[in-house]
Amino acid sequence: MKYSFGDSKTEQVQGAFQEIVANPEITWETSEQLNIGLDARFLGSRLGLAFDYYTKSTKDWLVIPPILESFGTNPSYANGGVVENRGVELALNWNDQLGDFSYGLNLNLDHNKNEVTRIDNEEGIIHGEPNVLSQGTLEMYRAEVGKPIGYFYGYETAGIFQNQAEIEAQKAAGLGVLDGAKPGDIIFVDSNKDGIINDEDKVEIGNPHPDLNVGFSLNLGYKGFDMSVTARGSFGHQIAKSYRSFADSEKQNYTTDIFGRWYGEGTSNKLPRLTPGTHSNWQNISDIYIEDGDYVKIQNVTLGYDFKKLFPNMSFGQVRLYLTAQNLLTFTNYSGMDPEVGFGYSDGSTDGNHSNWSSGIDLGFYPSPRTYLMGVNIKF
Repeated sequence: MKYSFGDSKTEQVQGAFQEIVANPEITWETSEQLNIGLDARFLGSRLGLAFDYYTKSTKDWLVIPPILESFGTNPSYANGGVVENRGVELALNWNDQLGDFSYGLNLNLDHNKNEVTRIDNEEGIIHGEPNVLSQGTLEMYRAEVGKPIGYFYGYETAGIFQNQAEIEAQKAAGLGVLDGAKPGDIIFVDSNKDGIINDEDKVEIGNPHPDLNVGFSLNLGYKGFDMSVTARGSFGHQIAKSYRSFADSEKQNYTTDIFGRWYGEGTSNKLPRLTPGTHSNWQNISDIYIEDGDYVKIQNVTLGYDFKKLFPNMSFGQVRLYLTAQNLLTFTNYSGMDPEVGFGYSDGSTDGNHSNWSSGIDLGFYPSPRTYLMGVNIKF
């Protein structure tokens, strides 16, 4: 960077500053893991079974803690706490040959429970970054003792106010209503029932970690023909999705989901009315942005034929022609472009201190393309 020194402001000289102050107390992360496993084969080795139970404790978790901007530099890494993972993995496979016909099936299941067991500050929380779903929004994920890492944090909703009478009934019941609420606005749940809607009413509104992951494959072979199918799926998790800036005009940058908005009594009990500019309906992080992320994907389907079987006297060891379809089908109720949203922001960014432990946030993740391939395998 260039700076001015002395009385002259027209001449600048190259300078430098320390962007991050070193932390002399920092140590490496450490992990302790226990695995108990079983591998066995039955029925003449046609049936295989593998089972594993594990616990893994990651200690001295490395995080970038939040600091005040007045501190003057960016924060350095610190040892932030302990994260535990516990789960089971099960694999079953069957392979057999019936004359010229061979086949094999493989099934993999895994269940993992993630929990933060210690945070090294008084609050027991590491806060997520603001401005994630859109500019001007508060944190929507956090790490907290007793919770899964990166769980979604915000308001529960109880539908849409359909008319003024419903607003008055909410107030009469002693439950909080935002100032200026009108028909078509979201009913934010007054979770502590103190008659006020504020940050004290925010709760866990989703978990980005699947309860169950499944993998499946099928292999078939018959007189030179071969076919294989692989699939995978995840179940029991949620995705936070937003594809627009909340400060945009109410006429811009919506997906077709907005056709399900409220525009008159009885028209919707999920999405609120459209409003110009920013509005608490959209600016508040709530469960209207949270969707179930269950999916099953047919990852790969391949069909091949080895011409060596048809012409056994050819000089090649194999001449196999194959056709492959990748990402052929996805079965899901998720409304976004691709339910397979991993760690960090799914728009591909890695800036900020969120990307190493947040997950399941879809800001316009580019979907996996469906591709078709044709090729030849030749072995001499």
